[in-house]
Amino acid sequence: MNFHSLGSSQIWVARAGDPPPRAAIRSPVAGLQGLSLQCERVDQPQLRALLEQFEAERHQLCPASRAACAPELEVLRGPQTRLLVLRDAQERVLACVGLLLHDEYAEVLTLMVLPNWRGRGAGEMLLQALQREALRAGQPLLRLQVGVQQRSAQRLFERLGFRRCGPFGAHRADPFALFMEKLAGD
Repeated sequence: MNFHSLGSSQIWVARAGDPPPRAAIRSPVAGLQGLSLQCERVDQPQLRALLEQFEAERHQLCPASRAACAPELEVLRGPQTRLLVLRDAQERVLACVGLLLHDEYAEVLTLMVLPNWRGRGAGEMLLQALQREALRAGQPLLRLQVGVQQRSAQRLFERLGFRRCGPFGAHRADPFALFMEKLAGD
């Protein structure tokens, strides 16, 4: 089985009987034409509304643990944070992801995709752009914390090469959280 790259698309070439690889089943750019992706500040009303929805969803999934819930908005305003925002042609916010730069690694924060845009590759596109941003900032090691009930997010991270690790930085072991990491570019 071979992959051939044509810009941002892939062609899957296989022998008869080969099962399709997971990445070839759904293209990360399917249905994402006409969208813009850029670094933005968190203080915009549409973006704040998306982040508040994100926090409410995560709190429902992990009500007993604040540690596994969304980071404070203050963290997203910090000078070491990058916030990538995906917008449609009408400039509506569809999704976002944050990156917090530490001395020895970069931490993925706040991946949120509007429910009607989930499953279309927006999260994958954001995470790939985030990896490029981390590499530009000189931080190839990416780490994240995800709630144990966030199974679709866990599958996305695993599909993109994140593997489980122990707690890192100021994070502590938490029965409601999983910790993952990967080297950008792998």
